[in-house]
Amino acid sequence: MINTLFKLSWVFLKIGTLTFGGGIVIIPMVENEVVNNYGWLTKAQFIDAVTLGQITPGPVIISATFIGYKTCGIWGAIVATASVILPSFVMICLATAAIKKFRENKVLANFLRGARVAVIGMVFDASVSIGRSSLVDLKTALIAAASIICLFKYKVNPIWVLLGAGIVGLVLGG
Repeated sequence: MINTLFKLSWVFLKIGTLTFGGGIVIIPMVENEVVNNYGWLTKAQFIDAVTLGQITPGPVIISATFIGYKTCGIWGAIVATASVILPSFVMICLATAAIKKFRENKVLANFLRGARVAVIGMVFDASVSIGRSSLVDLKTALIAAASIICLFKYKVNPIWVLLGAGIVGLVLGG
């Protein structure tokens, strides 16, 4: 178990350090590590972890807690959560003193402008990854289509869309 805790820590330290753009964009990297590289979760369990991260308050990275728990119980949850949060915490502490200089730096401003655009591709990659695992039949495709229409055409709050889609899935069953 100690060996697995060290691996969990390494995986989530790496993810917390190397991914930028918010919780959604890390999904492909997390999936690659926990499903493909280590086999800690099945594809279905991973999608459950991402879904749990979406429907609970707070950041999507709460999925790390679920993954850690599924892998090594409460200690795994603690290690995975602390490891994924630690890099951002350290970077924020180090950057706080330099924020004013960063705002005035044209080179950094241009870099951030370019990086923001790259996030679009990262979010798309996460969407494709989740879609491949979740759109398994006509029913799930229709729920996804209805969700997209509600979000984009009618501007329904995402919380209501998640709740509604969950209820439809529950009613329609397996």
